[in-house]
Amino acid sequence: MERIPFNELKDRAGFELPVMSFDIDGTLIRRFAAAVGDRSPRWQTEAPPSLIPALGFDRVYEMLASADEVAVLHGATEVEFFQPARLGDSVTMKARIASARERVSGGKTMVFVNVDAAYTNQLGQPVAACRQTAIVQKNG
Repeated sequence: MERIPFNELKDRAGFELPVMSFDIDGTLIRRFAAAVGDRSPRWQTEAPPSLIPALGFDRVYEMLASADEVAVLHGATEVEFFQPARLGDSVTMKARIASARERVSGGKTMVFVNVDAAYTNQLGQPVAACRQTAIVQKNG
């Protein structure tokens, strides 16, 4: 995935990220449920809802961390769920940078980047819509 240089982030509103797809299989569900400590038997047939906004955002954060001296922190997540992602589904994430605003605090420049993502299943049906805010700061 293309990395966006820190000094260009504030000008990238509207930038569309590459489309990503994820297979919802038993291993993914079990690992995620174990990581969050949720042993509900419900996760035998569907993904925990909190798994969906986690899909792909490691790659988004990697794109925002354009160099070793750039730190990316999670700021906020807003999610609207439409239906569960079920075992065997293929979930597609289409995302774009909705906005980016620069702030200076304590002599350091930060960029608050809002990424909007839409998740659909293999039938094209909406699964979730998500807005995540990343705080990107250049150290040094």
